[in-house]
Amino acid sequence: MIAHRRSMSSPRLGVVRDSMLINPRLIQAPLGKSMSRGLSLPGPDFTYGTTSSSIRGGGMAEVLSSWKVQPSREDSAPHRTLVPHFVSLNRDAVKSGVVTSKELSQYRAQRAEAMSQSHAPRKKDTLASRRLVVPDITFGVPNRPSTPLEDLLSHQYGRRWLDQQLSRSQNCIQQQQKLQRIKSKDNRTSLLRRSKPLPVTQTPFKLPRFAQVGPALDTFRDQEARQRAFKTHQSDSVSRRGVQGLGTYSLD
Repeated sequence: MIAHRRSMSSPRLGVVRDSMLINPRLIQAPLGKSMSRGLSLPGPDFTYGTTSSSIRGGGMAEVLSSWKVQPSREDSAPHRTLVPHFVSLNRDAVKSGVVTSKELSQYRAQRAEAMSQSHAPRKKDTLASRRLVVPDITFGVPNRPSTPLEDLLSHQYGRRWLDQQLSRSQNCIQQQQKLQRIKSKDNRTSLLRRSKPLPVTQTPFKLPRFAQVGPALDTFRDQEARQRAFKTHQSDSVSRRGVQGLGTYSLD
């Protein structure tokens, strides 16, 4: 049964981790059985819930040992004196035709309060002060698309991922084969390394004046007898000593 299950299981790629036996998204149903579903619970020492940071014990000792003050809000305006903006006041006074110092002081007294209020820091918009820009807005979260249960139950996503990994590995192998097929150009060194030198036949040295002189004795009747004698001598040289097989017989 185990061998049959191994033969029916799909090939695995990468490192096999322990989480593959715990994660329900990676566990496949065994052959001929329904897959059991469930989550592992923590141990008996685990406490459910969240800790309260504001109230610890709630007794008199905590009240006497600490004094909690409500922090100020970030959107509250700072308490500071408003200073008139003299640059804007002087620019507006020149545009209005005020030239003398007396007229300038009167102009500042009249416009200082309005300019200081206009340049005062604005409060941040809170959620309560915001208004709807679009009147026909719809609040809420859009509905999520329906889950393809058929693909999940048939493990289509896992098979699709496995096919992608196999095709990627095949593409890598093909690219490596293409790189290996590309041959480098031959140069003089590679050609000389592969070429075989021609055999050089060295003729025995003979003086030029004896080059045209024939042999003094010719003991063979004809050329065929000479060739038969040479062949017999060559076959007999195997059992003789010496480099050329001209020595005594090697009987031992």
